[in-house]
Amino acid sequence: MSRSFVFPVRAPTRRVTIRPAGWGDIEGMARVAVDTWGLTYVDILPKAYLARMRYASQENQRSRMMHAHAVHHFVAIEPTAGEVVGFASCGPTRNGGGEVPGEIYELYVQHGFQSRGIGRRLFKAARNQLASDGHESMIVWVLSDNPNLGVYPRMGGWRHARKTIRVGGASVEETAYTWRLDRA
Repeated sequence: MSRSFVFPVRAPTRRVTIRPAGWGDIEGMARVAVDTWGLTYVDILPKAYLARMRYASQENQRSRMMHAHAVHHFVAIEPTAGEVVGFASCGPTRNGGGEVPGEIYELYVQHGFQSRGIGRRLFKAARNQLASDGHESMIVWVLSDNPNLGVYPRMGGWRHARKTIRVGGASVEETAYTWRLDRA
């Protein structure tokens, strides 16, 4: 990545726009992923694992996901700097979803922009996309120790399942939340 962009802790968000992501957004999405993981999971995942996260590898992952069939991406853009401050990715359920056909794979909002409705707006964009793709329900898997876990039941999700996964050599628990979707 060519540069890092640091936002103030309580940046204004009144004009942040949500739109479908394009190829030019990959760098910003990678930055948000690395930055939010580094801060959110510091006491949950091994520090060495988080320290190894690199913008370039995240850019490669985002590029692969942009090529994936039936996967959709949305970004939140801060208008003054034109920077990506959040993103969501969704599509058909990956592994572990069982009978739930749609999934939000990722939903990250840069620190300093959290608790301002941006995550809800990204969530709504992904949910609406899954509904318009014909999915009758959707799932979100989130690390059970994530301090932001409570947002999903507040948005109407109900706990569907739990499982243990390995991340960075550590065993961590994930919780799945599901929603019924109205056709858009």
